[in-house]
Amino acid sequence: MGRKQKTTNNLLKSVPLPTETQKISKVLNWRGKNLFEIQFSDGNTTLCTLPPKFRNLIWVKRGSYVIINPINETERVNKIGGEIEHVLFPEHVKNFKSEGIWPQEFEIQDDDNNKIVDSRNENTTNSDDLFVNTNRREIDYDTSSSENEEVD
Repeated sequence: MGRKQKTTNNLLKSVPLPTETQKISKVLNWRGKNLFEIQFSDGNTTLCTLPPKFRNLIWVKRGSYVIINPINETERVNKIGGEIEHVLFPEHVKNFKSEGIWPQEFEIQDDDNNKIVDSRNENTTNSDDLFVNTNRREIDYDTSSSENEEVD
């Protein structure tokens, strides 16, 4: 098994637990050159790098959560404040919430985001995995229209 397969299996099958020095953060934006702007649970933002072992294996999108290894202020040379150690999938987030590890600040933000999605799509269930395209209008196809009945 190659390095790429081992890394992929570790990402998908392992359940990461943050250590005392690591923090759970939310990805705000992609800055280019494998740099991501992240937000800590206390509201501070910084730049983090994606290590080379993840670069061609996994995609980090806005709004997803990561575990980062922050760099101390004294060790900081550039604007980079940490390195991404693990990308969290929805299964990991649910696991952290059930164990009580999940930061309360992110849980409040998630509830607000779910209310926005639910108000746009009233017929859908609360599924975090589904993508809602907000660029398209919802079309209600009604099979019993009055135009078809009025044929002269």
